[in-house]
Amino acid sequence: MINPQVTALNKSATLKITALTKKLIAEGKDVVNFAAGEPDFDTPEFIKDQARQALASGLTKYTPSCGIPALREAIAAKLRTENNIPAQAQNVIVTSGAKYAIYVALLTLVQSGDEVIIPSPYWVSYPEMVQLCGAKPKFLKGLKEDDFKITPASLAKAITAKTKVLILNYPNNPTGLTFSRKELEEIYQVVKDRDIFVISDEIYEVLSYDSLEHTSFASLADAAKKTITINGFSKTFSMTGWRLGYLSAPDEVSEQASKIIDHTTSCACSISQNAAFSAFKDQQWPKKVQAIFQERRDIIWKGLKECPELDPIKPQGTFYLFCDISSTGLNASDFATQLLEKHLVSCIPADSFGISGFVRMSFATSNQQISKGIERIKVFLTELGK
Repeated sequence: MINPQVTALNKSATLKITALTKKLIAEGKDVVNFAAGEPDFDTPEFIKDQARQALASGLTKYTPSCGIPALREAIAAKLRTENNIPAQAQNVIVTSGAKYAIYVALLTLVQSGDEVIIPSPYWVSYPEMVQLCGAKPKFLKGLKEDDFKITPASLAKAITAKTKVLILNYPNNPTGLTFSRKELEEIYQVVKDRDIFVISDEIYEVLSYDSLEHTSFASLADAAKKTITINGFSKTFSMTGWRLGYLSAPDEVSEQASKIIDHTTSCACSISQNAAFSAFKDQQWPKKVQAIFQERRDIIWKGLKECPELDPIKPQGTFYLFCDISSTGLNASDFATQLLEKHLVSCIPADSFGISGFVRMSFATSNQQISKGIERIKVFLTELGK
């Protein structure tokens, strides 16, 4: 008999749309891909060179389960200097992708009957991971007029005796919005005296725009003792296929979480780990990537603002734009399907993110492709109005 916790899981809607998009592209169709969840550029050469050196040096064996000690120290140093998190190497666990780091954190912290608060809209995998751990996702709806952010009052009301974890993701997938330091401090005031951990998913931290400062939750006064910080190399360094992420947690959590690594993946890929060392050596690359994506953000937002049928929300970070399409008269699924089938523009309906009437558009593609996609959307909307 199949485990009912597995049969209850939903397939990832983002992966399904992305797979269909790639299929059409493989068939030779001129698809503008606004569905992508990964950068369009290749992994930088300085990282690939480091990987080649690792291969040539025979660094192809198991590493310690929690990661190469020097890499854990490099990550901890990064967290201390760039994020103001009081991390040490013993607090860091290197994982096979940031997604797996989230799952390991949840598996360490929750059990059957526990509740995990997930602000909505949310990344599609959070509730599925919570359910796979036997716990219950409790959605806390963010309102459009509040920039889809939870408020201290709504959070306090949602907490029960069963609440064990709050998941924060900022800059946020799918909305592209982020939290200020003041907003994070207000959230921390709600959880600080409660037996609740915060999983802070900050994978898009570098992609913050308009000079907005990214504040790590664990950098707030005393918050590190209650926070598991999630990050990785996929977005900033376009290393999605290298499957390399990490978590930083208090001693009591990291010590127990390490057991899960021991008995599941054994360790992250040795080549990926050795290649990651070079990511800390080039201080200009993250700035270059941030500038490229901010320019793309400006192009797609300005273009969609010209469409009276749409209400695009200006992203403060990530490479996603969240767009209200309710004025078109179509639901999100029909909008995305017709746009892809009739005009070869791919985007993600937001129903799987916990909200209706919206689509997520990725601007992880070239300026030229973004402009082409906008023109096709304008034609699509004109045809809808006839």
